[in-house]
Order: sequence, then C-alpha cells, then structure tokens
Amino acid sequence: MTPLHSMRVAYENWIDHERFCELLRLLRENPCGIHQLSLFTSAAHAPLTLDETKRRTEILRERMKEARGQGLSSGINILATIGHHEEDLDHSLTGDYRNMTGEDGRVCRGSYCMNDERFLDEYIRPVYRMLVEAEPDYIWIDDDIRNGHMPIGNGCWCDGCIEKFNRVNNTSYTRATLLEALNSGDMAIRRAWLNHNSAAITRLLRLIGKTVREINPQIMLGLMTGERYHEGYTFGTWAAALSDDGKYPIMWRPGGGAYDDFWFDGILGKIESIGRQSSLLPSYVTIVQSEVENFPYQLIKKTPTSTALEGALAMTAGCSGVAFNILPSETGEPLTTIEPHLRAIDRLLPFYELLAEKTAGLQPTGIHTGWRPYNQLIVPRGRYNQQSGGMYAQYAHEMFQFGLPQCYTPENAVVTLLTGQSTAAWTDEEIASLLEGGVYMNIGALTYLNSRGFGGDTGFTAGNEIPVDAREIYTDHPLNRGLAGCIRNGRQAFNRGDAYALLPSGNGAEVLAAITDYHENITADCCLGLYENARGGRVCTAGYYPFNWISDYSKTIQLKRLMVWLSGERLPSYVDSYHRIFNHTFVKGSHCVAALCNPTNEHLENVRVAIRTEADSAVCRHQDMTAVTLRGVMPEEGEKYRIFTVDKLPPYEMVLLEV
Repeated sequence: MTPLHSMRVAYENWIDHERFCELLRLLRENPCGIHQLSLFTSAAHAPLTLDETKRRTEILRERMKEARGQGLSSGINILATIGHHEEDLDHSLTGDYRNMTGEDGRVCRGSYCMNDERFLDEYIRPVYRMLVEAEPDYIWIDDDIRNGHMPIGNGCWCDGCIEKFNRVNNTSYTRATLLEALNSGDMAIRRAWLNHNSAAITRLLRLIGKTVREINPQIMLGLMTGERYHEGYTFGTWAAALSDDGKYPIMWRPGGGAYDDFWFDGILGKIESIGRQSSLLPSYVTIVQSEVENFPYQLIKKTPTSTALEGALAMTAGCSGVAFNILPSETGEPLTTIEPHLRAIDRLLPFYELLAEKTAGLQPTGIHTGWRPYNQLIVPRGRYNQQSGGMYAQYAHEMFQFGLPQCYTPENAVVTLLTGQSTAAWTDEEIASLLEGGVYMNIGALTYLNSRGFGGDTGFTAGNEIPVDAREIYTDHPLNRGLAGCIRNGRQAFNRGDAYALLPSGNGAEVLAAITDYHENITADCCLGLYENARGGRVCTAGYYPFNWISDYSKTIQLKRLMVWLSGERLPSYVDSYHRIFNHTFVKGSHCVAALCNPTNEHLENVRVAIRTEADSAVCRHQDMTAVTLRGVMPEEGEKYRIFTVDKLPPYEMVLLEV
C-alpha cells in the first residue's frame, strides 16, 4: 500500500517562477513519495484582500499546471480563511466585519468572527470561488478555523456571538456574566457554549463545501486541525459538514506544534496529540496526512532523521500519509538546503509503505488516558477560558516512555488511567462500565469516584497527605517479586506531587507500597493499593507520584506487571527490558504488530519485547527493510506472553515486530 505524501509549498517558493522550477527539479531528483504539491496562498497569517487573492490565484493556476506536467497532483492551501492572528495588517483584509474577540473585549485585528453573516457572504464565498476558478485538484483549509488567536486567547466573545448564544439558548448573558457562569462550573452552560462554538465551525465548513461544489464538485476538500477542546472537538460533525454528510471524499490533516528536535519528547507529545485527533475521524475519511512542520523553516533546527521519523511515528497514530511543511521559505535561502531532508524521507519510503500496509484501518490497542473530546467541560472552576481541556489528556505522558503501549479510543483500551475529576462529565452508567475493566488512578480520581457513590468499586479511601520527606517503599507482594524493599523518591523538596496515605475499605484490598521517611520509618501503611470489585473490575489507586518520576528501574518493572494484571492479561505488548521505547501496538484477531521507536541518541541492544501471543516466532523489520525472524521465549509454563529480543535498535529509528 502506497501512502499519500504531500509537500506544502510556501508562497515565497512559488511566486518566483525560477524558484518554483528549482523546486520541481529537486522533487524530480528526490521524489521521496511526494504525490501532492500544495501551494500556500500567503506568507502572512491574516486574510488577504479579495483583489490580492484574485491576482495570486491567476498565478497559482499556472504553477499547478506545471506541477501536473511533472506527474504531481496539485492544489491550494488557503492559509487564512478567517485569519490566524495579527500579521502584515497594512496589506490584509479590512472592512466592516466583526473581529475575533476575547473574553475581555480585546480584538484580534487579523482574524474575523465565524458568526458574522456579512463576513461570510462578502468575503468567504467570494474567496473560495476564486480558489475554485484557479482549477486546483484539491483545497486544504488551514487551522485558523478555531478558537485561540493571538493576542486575545480563546474567542469569539463578540457582541454578535453573545447575542446569538442568548437567542439559541433563551438566556440573557453579557460577556462578563457568561464568563462568570462558565467559570462557576455550570455544566449545562459549558455544554451550551461548546455547542455554540462547534456550530460556528460546522456552519462555516458546510458553507465552504457548498460554495466549492456549486462550481466544481470534483475538487476535494481537506481540513487541518489541532486539539480543539474549546470548540467541542466534534470532528465527526465537522467532517460531515465538509463532505456534505459523506457524499464527497475529504482529507484531514491533524497537527500541532513540534518545530524542532532540540527536545525530541516534544515530537512524541505531538504524536500523541495526532493519535487523539485521528481517533475521532469517521471511517470514510481515509486520506489522513499528518502535519510535519519545521516552522519557521530554519532547517538545522530539526534534522533530516527527525523529520523523516516524525512522519513514520504519525503513521502509527492513525495517519495514512504525511504532509511535509519543511521547505526553506525566505527569499535568498537556497532550496538545495532541503536535499538532505528529501533523501532521508526517500530512504524511509519503503518503511512508510510497510506502515501503511500493516496499520491500515486499525487504531492502537493498549492503555488509555481516559481523555474525552469534551474535556473542556471539566476544567477547574475559575479557569474556563484559560485552561485547555488537554490537561486531562497529557498528564500521563511519562507513562508511555518505557515501552507500555498507548491507545486513543475507549474501545481499544485494556486499562484506563484517571486523574482528578476526569470523569465529572461521565454518566453513572459510563463510570460503572469503566469500573468493570482495568483502572489506574490517582488520589483525586479516587476521591471523586467515591463521592459519586462508587466507593464499593474502588476498595480504598484517601488518608492523610504526607507533606515532606515521603518515599515509596514496595511491600512483599507477588507483583513486587524481586522488588520488595525497593524505594522510589519523588524528591518532594524539589518536585511537588501527590504523597497520600490510602485506607483500605473493601474486603480483599491489597497493599503494593507504603510510605517511609529518610530513616526507614513507615509514615503510611499504604500508598499503592489493588482491589478486585464485585463487577469483575481490577482497580489500582496510586497515592504517591502516580504519573511523574516513575521511570526508575524498579517502578517500571512494577508498572508493567501492574498493567498486565489490571488488563486481565489482555495488554497486547510491553517492553520487558529497561529501555526508553515509544510503543504503538495494533491487534486484529490473533495478529499483532508492535511499532517500537527508539527516541534517544543511544544504540539500544537486546531490547526484550513481551507480546501476548501463542506464536513462537515473530518477524522484526527495521527501517532499512531488513527482516529477521525472532524466536519467542515463554518465561514460565502457561504464560500468555512470549519474550522476543531485538538485538539492536539504533538511535531515532523504529522497528515493526509482527506475530
């Protein structure tokens, strides 16, 4: 299966004809799987005037013809539909339109309200008609269709939006009183506001789709997103609007910021974000190109190796291809500086194809953070418009750095992680169903679930906080075999975090760890406990640094055993050795594929991977497409996991392990 890769081309790289021809030459010599050439309408992030849009689309038509002459599909990436933020305002759209407005009444002069009827009629429809007249194969809509615009933060709170919200919901809020109601934690108002924000995007996308197809229904549309908590994260609804309820094929580009590899963990965080976004797309959206963006296109800030690997990682997170936005853009910088990146992408092309084949139509299976697209409903009181709902998705990032497999949908979860009041928007039925499976949670989630009447399912209550000098010491328990007496220290004097005693409240509650001070005095008899409830669920509560500072040798061993136990031995895989590995695992029947990435600068050796399988052999494919058959070892008779050893895993490379 061939993945569909595209190259996004900055305005500066096509407006000059000689430079555009140089780009085409580079792509002829380094094709690297690029099938689409997407030309940005602008270099600045505020909307263009209609006159300037007309001028540029006439040139775009000719450039796209030249790209097609080289066998490439070519289309337009409109950078600013409503506008991102204030940039080059003297040469951007002006008019009697409502600007995107913040909670305090400030406006973003480079972005406009999606509920402004005049703006929609006088600007949006004419602009998209001009784009169609340039005869593109497709049109990509950029990620300015959102809340969150500099310098105002999350909008839109203009008078027109407040008036519309009141009219739809039969309320009489002002900007100030609406914010007060949202900050109070009123769940009904929060839901209504999310619906209002989502509806604005839905209507805009439906208008764009209708406008384009009135002229040329053959033009495919695509939408770029990020994590859209303030807008309700209703990707299914937006996809339906853009596709005319599934009648027309559309494309999607999940994105987020990871613009360099100074800190490679930032790239892994973006991959997790892409996994969450991709998990919400309807099945009819089959062209999903991850954004690999090296903004502001200073090429040594992200190496060719990282650029190519980021694309491969995204293909394990639900994407079918990659949209590379990596070209140098400023006038005078030679385009040839991109050649090392193109060669790195080309070297990985067979591996991209392998990923597309092995993961097509599948989502990762494993451990779920409990995130929901409506997480904005449960942000703390008083911080509604400042704090993203993503706080309930990203809190457990460290849990997935040492080989435990992450997943992004509740349906594919064998264990669910919970923090704080992350289930506050869930119904009792949803919580009860969750507690029939495997759950790992912190003291905040325990307290909240107990307050909702589920104390009989958790097996513990919260005890006293231990404010200083607390260390976790492991008890003599079967899951701690070989670890009893080992100590973990979160270093409270440096790193504030949870350190709470747990009090067993259910028959059969088991203790995995206690709290000791620096002189081996036990200050809490339990800080980590297990409980099997009457529903058949397996629950673990961690009162001591449950999600942070968990990467020492003993803790990683304990957590891997714990996740296997919580899952009822359904966890599909984990890295059994003490290595830093990022793991996405795919399961279809008895078939299992583990995509394992070494995100470090170390040459890893003898990486032991446990896979739940009855097969005694596995095929290990490296990025250079060499394949090795590995023999599995069953540690003990009757176990459901076999251990396969990968001899070597070079820095910043992946392997696919298939049984």
